[in-house]
Amino acid sequence: MSTYMKTLFAFLLATTLAFGLAGCEAEGDSNGNNPGSRISDQDNDGIPDDEDNCPTIPNSDQSDIDGDGLGDVCDDDTDNDTIPDDEDNCPLVPNTDQIDTNGDGIGDACTDDEDGDGIPDDTDNCPVIPNPGQEDGDGDGIGDVCDNCPLVANPGQEDADANTIGDVCEDDDDGDGIPNDDDNCPVTPNPDQADVDADGVGDVCDNCPNTANADQSDVDEDGTGDVCDVDGFSCTAGGPFEPLTAANFGATGETFGVCVGCGVVSPELVLDEMNGTFAEMNLSLNVAGGTRLTVTESTNTNFTGLVNIGFVTSNPNTGLLDLGVLGDFLTLRLYDDGVEVDSFTVGGGLLALDVAGLLGGPEQTFIGTEVDADATAFDAVALEFGGLISADSEVRVHDTCVQQL
Repeated sequence: MSTYMKTLFAFLLATTLAFGLAGCEAEGDSNGNNPGSRISDQDNDGIPDDEDNCPTIPNSDQSDIDGDGLGDVCDDDTDNDTIPDDEDNCPLVPNTDQIDTNGDGIGDACTDDEDGDGIPDDTDNCPVIPNPGQEDGDGDGIGDVCDNCPLVANPGQEDADANTIGDVCEDDDDGDGIPNDDDNCPVTPNPDQADVDADGVGDVCDNCPNTANADQSDVDEDGTGDVCDVDGFSCTAGGPFEPLTAANFGATGETFGVCVGCGVVSPELVLDEMNGTFAEMNLSLNVAGGTRLTVTESTNTNFTGLVNIGFVTSNPNTGLLDLGVLGDFLTLRLYDDGVEVDSFTVGGGLLALDVAGLLGGPEQTFIGTEVDADATAFDAVALEFGGLISADSEVRVHDTCVQQL
């Protein structure tokens, strides 16, 4: 071949290659990516590697159940409960404990029939013990196979002594060896039946074990029986009994009948929410008269519902006991717009104030009454202290209290 022909051939070859390369660059690859600006997508799932939570395995849905940033198809612990998926009996729901009640290889967290009896847990009357027949002899909603008292209805399954026998099925609820009918404390074990004050209530459940109080009265519900409550009556905000306050009530004092030197000192102190302060109701020389302390609602709002309302009182001396035979008494009166709507007398006659529990010491005592305020509307409550003949007598009134029943 001549030199001329060689030169021409070389030129044509170079030109052909140049056009070929230009065409390839213009067309790009089969995905339409330009080699000069191609975005890496190793698994070809349409998600760029720098955004793909599993760049080497196709997962266009980017599912990540446990939200740990690693796509499920790349994650060997899908639910992130530390149990590898190939060992996890519930790989999509965290259940580190791997509990499988019915032993079917499927964790309880992944099944709606834990005992495998064909009854879904939400309708199974015994979800952890197989009972496809759902037998329930006593109709209490608890299947017989898991009912601690299958012949007597007891939906609460109470079992005070934890002996797997329901309380309603045994005659010794606390398991202390003493039948309930003979046990002086049937729900708290006390095989010795100790009862120091001999009031029929065992010491372990007696709210005043050293002083007889068979009725276990605890008016202020502080856990200490009234007969031995050294703190006296409790009337505090947030408690069963709450004090009426000066924000919504006003207090006034007055005398009535023939009562020389009688009066009510500092009536406002019955609304100060302080048990240690008090108003004084004094009878210096009284003949068929006395004093009255009245607490009135000041925002034109009557009481509602069933309430226990009254006054926390105390007696600073024992002189009242001697005068009781002459007829000292306390009376609670309820008013609505100044009109009396009801009254309740405590003591009087030979019983005097003993009924009110005021004699023998300075402990605080509640003098009150239960009233249906919806049936008997009232906006004021008053305490009267008086009698037939009295001299040098005093009652202290610490608070005005109400309990919503």
